[in-house]
Amino acid sequence: MKDISGSDWFIVNSKPKQEFVAEKQLRTLDIDVYLPVYNKKVKKNRGKIDRITPLFSGYLFARFDIAEFYQKVRYTHGVKSLLGCNEYLWTLADEKIQDIKSRESGGLVMLRKREESFRQGDRILIDEGDFEGWEGIFQEELPDRERAMILLTNVRFSSKLILPKKYLVVQR
Repeated sequence: MKDISGSDWFIVNSKPKQEFVAEKQLRTLDIDVYLPVYNKKVKKNRGKIDRITPLFSGYLFARFDIAEFYQKVRYTHGVKSLLGCNEYLWTLADEKIQDIKSRESGGLVMLRKREESFRQGDRILIDEGDFEGWEGIFQEELPDRERAMILLTNVRFSSKLILPKKYLVVQR
């Protein structure tokens, strides 16, 4: 493999639930691959268990010589596409990858601790449940101290939503 240290990383979109397959297959091409993972608590029976999960569902990063490896990477088992157009593929700067790697411990990305309390006006992200990925503004904590009311910001109309606080993370 050619030395391309310090160069940008291409963003690889994997087929659904095949991030680990794509990573393994890309490694067989002897190219630099990075699949950041973390420990996610998932429901199992009546409890929760830890499961190693990709940090960015459906995405991983690869560094390679575009002229030599584009076709091989594009048609690797588990790979859906490379982000961007054929002539202008999207990349991520190496320092961004190094930032993610700096948060690793034992090969797992350490996520920020969840906030115990929110302030009115905090920008939040719902990271669990039916509304996972939606964004909003924290409005108020409800009397049971388990749920909160937020104003959704990524919908075309103004809507308030009540959901468990454990689903929320502050975006700063």
